[in-house]
Amino acid sequence: MRTLARTASLLGLLLAFTGCGDDDGPTPTPDSGTDSGTDSGMMTMTDGGPDPDPDGGPPAPMPRGAANPPALGTQIDRVGRPAISSALIHAFDGDMATRNAAKDAYNADGTASGWGAEWTDEIRTSLAILDSLDRNCGNQLAADQTESRYTFLAGVLADDQLYVNAASGSCGTYLGLEAQVLGVVEDGGCGGRTPNDDVIDRSYSVLAAGILTGVDDTITTDDATHDPDTFPFLAAPTE
Repeated sequence: MRTLARTASLLGLLLAFTGCGDDDGPTPTPDSGTDSGTDSGMMTMTDGGPDPDPDGGPPAPMPRGAANPPALGTQIDRVGRPAISSALIHAFDGDMATRNAAKDAYNADGTASGWGAEWTDEIRTSLAILDSLDRNCGNQLAADQTESRYTFLAGVLADDQLYVNAASGSCGTYLGLEAQVLGVVEDGGCGGRTPNDDVIDRSYSVLAAGILTGVDDTITTDDATHDPDTFPFLAAPTE
């Protein structure tokens, strides 16, 4: 009985080894079907990168970068100058639905070459209202530089991008570069902005009184400490 049991066990092991291979050697791992190409060596992934193990299962995804950028969806914001949409696009429209739709359309407009023609008239109307905030019409930045008082600045702001002068050796003045181009200051610095810039104070001062500061919303900082010198510059999110 003991001999019969041992024989059965040996036979089972033999059959097991026979099922794992064939006469030519061990059976290769089945192809997962996720790689492409016909080369028996290095295969190519469907995203253009090499598949180092064409028969070892799904290839590892190629890291994101210049050779494998993410697919962009619908544009929802320009990430241009802050407060332009809030202050100048249907800002005084009493119909909230119409106002929100106009701001969404503005932010979704990705055709920079057409911004001037599309948005200058709307911005000019809002500029005229904001210029009256200090009860002194005509002292807004760049007012009266064209026959129509607010057309010039409206065209500048419709080109809603942050410009940076990489040749400048100083930074830290939001809208300084634009002010330099318009002749308001001699040296506006590198342009752009930092997380610590009071952009609302600067924007409304320029739009209401033509000065770089003075029209204040009384909010000077947020409740976090940002580091303008160390990437990613913004403070860590709060829990």
